[in-house]
Amino acid sequence: SPVLMVYGLDQAKMNCDRVFNVFCLYGNVEKVKFMKSKPGAAMVEMADGYAVDRAITHLNNNFMFGQKLNVCVSKQHAIMPGQSYGL
Repeated sequence: SPVLMVYGLDQAKMNCDRVFNVFCLYGNVEKVKFMKSKPGAAMVEMADGYAVDRAITHLNNNFMFGQKLNVCVSKQHAIMPGQSYGL
């Protein structure tokens, strides 16, 4: 799946542009969506599976703004149109 789940984001300091800037270091970012039901969580749709692997390898269990990130593969295969912030 080219979609990542990211947990542990600082809501006061992170927005779509900042998430994009962090994840684009590991591949092309297609979409970013913050989860309303889970504060501090976001979905990031990458262009391919290799970008997903690189992002997980480099970002999982690392700290950002004092918060430990949990980055894993999502069960969803895409972020649905109309529910996301396009980049």
